[in-house]
Amino acid sequence: MKKLSLYIIPVQIFLAAYWLKNGFLDKIVGIFLGIIHPETAYYGLTWNGWHDRIVDSWDNSRIGHLFFSPFFDILFPTVIVLQCLPFLFIFMSIIKKEFLTNKHRPWLIKSAISSFVVTAAMIFSETLSNTRDAEYLLHLFSISMILIIYVHFVEKLIEK
Repeated sequence: MKKLSLYIIPVQIFLAAYWLKNGFLDKIVGIFLGIIHPETAYYGLTWNGWHDRIVDSWDNSRIGHLFFSPFFDILFPTVIVLQCLPFLFIFMSIIKKEFLTNKHRPWLIKSAISSFVVTAAMIFSETLSNTRDAEYLLHLFSISMILIIYVHFVEKLIEK
């Protein structure tokens, strides 16, 4: 038990759970289920369901309608890849045993930074489009900033 870094494990759990649900399960699994079993898949998680939801929210503003909606077929896969990165980096962090004490955590910091970047990109589009999701994204954006600072702080403790 003394070998486990109780300062780091909650960070790993939060990032893994959040991005597993929002990157892999909601997007990739939902879209593939919609392709494989369109008659039983939940419409909201299929490609067309995401298209309707996201484009409808982007169309709330002229900027979103002009700059984002026409490019959904390019932007949405990009966002899916970006949303999967934090989880993949956390997965590598766990494989590399970064949850142990006195271990450097390059994969964990990559996960926190990628979480920050993808959230910033999403906030950009949501804010310009005047959508409702911008508020929860601002919270995630703040948490990502705090996690980056926190992991750097813990890394500095290891160096001492």
